[in-house]
Amino acid sequence: MTSDSQPELEPRAEVLDTHVHEPVTRVDVLIIGAGPAGLMCANALASVGVDVRIVDQRPVRVAAGQADGIQPRTIEVLQSYGLAERLIREGNQMHMCAFYNPNASGILERTGRAPDVTAPTARYPFEITLHQGAIEAIFLDSMKARGVTVERPVVPTSIKLSAEEDELRDPDSYPVQVSSGCAPFTF
Repeated sequence: MTSDSQPELEPRAEVLDTHVHEPVTRVDVLIIGAGPAGLMCANALASVGVDVRIVDQRPVRVAAGQADGIQPRTIEVLQSYGLAERLIREGNQMHMCAFYNPNASGILERTGRAPDVTAPTARYPFEITLHQGAIEAIFLDSMKARGVTVERPVVPTSIKLSAEEDELRDPDSYPVQVSSGCAPFTF
């Protein structure tokens, strides 16, 4: 155990797989896909000391938006990982929604307004709007500080689960092998 009560993790072991004659990387968790969910998972696991790797088929990260809003409860979760302050600083707070429709003459006019957040117990009474690329950058920076980066472009091509019952029951074994165009991963 380390001084802050986190278990000490052994560094990734490189072994030779006798079938493919390539180094095999052992890792406790392999995350396939570096979208918002994969990045959140990798960041969360890395923050508690889990040996994690994340791969993505895209050669570069998302630069612009696809999913651009963060709800109040999600901001609270991000706060628990120390990410909310930057999110709030870089994003825009959205408190109200406005609705526009054409009038009888075909000209757009505002036809309504409504609060964006209707959860009275939310710690943050607003949504944050920030493009997906910037949101992912917050995760990527946090992960990088923990020694985790997204490996790109990596496309898994096969997955093998050991048929050895003893290996499947052994908590110290790595019974799953994922192969790609790069070196295989076992976990």
